[in-house]
Order: sequence, then structure tokens, then C-alpha cells
Amino acid sequence: MIPPALIATGLALTAGGLSAQQPPRNPVTTEIVGTWEGPYQSEMVPPGALKLTVARSANTWQVTLEIHADQPPAAGTVRDFKVEGNTISWAQDVADMNCVSTATLAAGLLKGSADCWQNGAVVVTASFLLEKKKP
Repeated sequence: MIPPALIATGLALTAGGLSAQQPPRNPVTTEIVGTWEGPYQSEMVPPGALKLTVARSANTWQVTLEIHADQPPAAGTVRDFKVEGNTISWAQDVADMNCVSTATLAAGLLKGSADCWQNGAVVVTASFLLEKKKP
């Protein structure tokens, strides 16, 4: 028979070992929080600027993306925001298109592109370069 004290010690060591084996927190998750601004360019629409605001509460992202242009299109709610390694991605309805954006964080800049779909075809592509303005 195993003494109860030994069982309790084994359980404590096992529990401690499990918490130590959790994956490390992705530093990009912390770095990405803030306000990012910069230009976008496209051969299909006039140039403009973007303002991406990223906040995190517990395990929930709160993200908005504003489009600044001479005649800015209506932009819907950001959805499906993800951080994987140093890459972020999200989807958003813009005007009557479904846009999917992907960006890479490197040297304090978010460099990315967006593809906007309508009726099963890409109708607008754009590239952007955003710099963090506020933490």
C-alpha cells in the first residue's frame, strides 16, 4: 500500500509539472496591442490610410480598422482576428466586399496585404505598411 503522504506529494509534483509544460506566451500577442497607422496602396482604388486599433482583454481581442480616404468605403466589424507566430490576420466587410487581410510584424512595422472578394472573385487587392502610434 502506498502511503497517502506519498500520493499527495506525487500529485503535487505532477500538477506543478503540468503548469511548467504550458507553451510560452507569444510575445507578438503583447506587442500587437495598440494603435497602428499607415498608408495602403492598390492599383484598383485610390490610395489612402488605415488605422488599426488592437486591444486584448483576458483571451478576447477587440479590433477595429478604419479606412481613411477621399471617399472612404463603409467598413464593417473586424472578425476572425488571429495571431500566429509573427503573423496576424483578420476578415472584414468593406462596402459590399468580403476582405481578408494578413500582416507580418517585423522591426516594429506591420507589413501586409488584403484581398477583397465579391461574387466569388477577388476584385480589389491592396498592400499596407502600418507603424505603431500608441501602445
